[in-house]
Amino acid sequence: MKNVFATFLFFTFISSLSQEVQKRQVTPAEIDAVFAQWNTTDKPGIAVGILNDGKIVYTKGYGVANLEHQIPIEAATRFYVGDLAKEFTVYALLLLEQRGQLSLQDDIRQYMPKRMPFPNSISIEQLIHHTSGLNNEEVSKALAGWRAEDVFTKKQAYAMIRNQVKSAPNSGSVQRFSDAGFMVLEDLIAKVGKMPYTDFVTKEIFEPLGMKNSIYDTQGTIIMNKAQGYFAENDGFVNSTMNRKHTLLSDLYTTVEDMCLWAKELEGPKIGTEQMVKKFDALSVVNGQEVDEVNTSLYTGAHRFWNFRGAKKLYHIEVAGGYASKLIRYPDYDLAVVIMGNDGAYNGYAGTGASALYIEDFLNQEINETTAVVSKKMSKKQLTAFEGNYWDVTNHSTRKIHMVNDTLRYSRGPGNESALVPLSKNTFKMITRAEVEVSFNTNTVPRTMDVTVGDDTFHLIAFDANASWTKQLDTFAGNYYATTLGTSYSLIIDKGKLLITHPRLESVQLDPRIPDLFTGDRRHFTSLAFERDNNGTIKGFHLATRGVADIWFEKETSTIEKLMKTK
Repeated sequence: MKNVFATFLFFTFISSLSQEVQKRQVTPAEIDAVFAQWNTTDKPGIAVGILNDGKIVYTKGYGVANLEHQIPIEAATRFYVGDLAKEFTVYALLLLEQRGQLSLQDDIRQYMPKRMPFPNSISIEQLIHHTSGLNNEEVSKALAGWRAEDVFTKKQAYAMIRNQVKSAPNSGSVQRFSDAGFMVLEDLIAKVGKMPYTDFVTKEIFEPLGMKNSIYDTQGTIIMNKAQGYFAENDGFVNSTMNRKHTLLSDLYTTVEDMCLWAKELEGPKIGTEQMVKKFDALSVVNGQEVDEVNTSLYTGAHRFWNFRGAKKLYHIEVAGGYASKLIRYPDYDLAVVIMGNDGAYNGYAGTGASALYIEDFLNQEINETTAVVSKKMSKKQLTAFEGNYWDVTNHSTRKIHMVNDTLRYSRGPGNESALVPLSKNTFKMITRAEVEVSFNTNTVPRTMDVTVGDDTFHLIAFDANASWTKQLDTFAGNYYATTLGTSYSLIIDKGKLLITHPRLESVQLDPRIPDLFTGDRRHFTSLAFERDNNGTIKGFHLATRGVADIWFEKETSTIEKLMKTK
């Protein structure tokens, strides 16, 4: 009896503790204040929906859905949500797995042997986690000479995938965002579900959850109550012309209320199971292990993690086509906030601000003070010895070390730099939010710099853009072909500069970095590392850029060169 009484007292104590701190009662005026900048009658705006303890407690629109017709944004206004639609693709796969129709561990080749003729296995899970090894479709298209306005069909997309068969890295080892993987998954759902992908998601997810305002834009569908997307230009706005994807079917328009109903399903499943939601909210897997739960870590459901002042925040962002959306969930507090805007600019901070109104009493206090660093005294002459430009061989980027007054600074670009405080003769602490240490090795030629962030160390090499090898640009000129892309580029010299050209693209200037390596002045031409044969003749170059595995461009041999080799 004594033990029973003690147990009763213990649970009474715990219950009283949980009631001491509760979510705040938030007023409409407090929420309106967060979105005040969009509350106009002459600019694009935003809509917000809030789910608290399983109930939709607030939905409202601010600003204008259509400037030409002066239509205001309402809670029922539909917005394009882009990447957020991937959550429904994953959930559809989990539904099929729950029904025993597939397993996320299945090899995709057993379902699509002709479309995916890879020598190595690629699992459904690897496609979900972006570890399949497939290149990012948008990057591959751009490099192959496709323009944004070009119609790019699914047949062409699969042809580009098949071109990767020989060059694709082993699946599971690298996490690289790829829409191509989700195109494959949509087709898989259609095949296993025995109906078009959009019909499956509508029938199995939207309708049971009451998401009656969620609709896919397929073949120019008429969508009522749709906000027009805009971009800011000069002192006004211009219409965004959406280039509907012809490979992904998940061009979804929806409302804040419908997305609150979706968040409610993930809070307490109605059509799925607790086990499904647990798997949906599980961290992605790379090299057979779950990734660490650190800021921006990817989950199975295509959303990400953020430590918001001590609270676990799950979020998913899209900014595209004149629209911007964000879904935020706090599973530990039964709270979700969704925002959708049409001014083309990131607006996620407002969603975070609205969520903080409810859970402020649970959050850590923001601390602005800087921890004092005991520094080593060094002369200006000693510090200037580290100045110069450095090439990051891992991230394919340029960093600059320079003096400002009496302080050495680490520059990532205009307006983005951090002070370096000397800890020893060659080691510095970077003054930034993260724990970052910078060390120099002046005994090597060229000198090097290592930047250590947590367990990761990035190696940088000092370079001279006017070094002697940069005067021999003619050795790099010629035509180069990439089998993976099925396209050729020409390298030419114009006014003393090396340019890479393509019939359908603007020329890109290549600037020298470390020997035989150049970087382009336009997107997707991050690093071109040239390779020579034993005679020192250029064989080709490896193009490295974000979103694709290194692409090999082989130098095309001229007729004269071919004859010389045969003699």
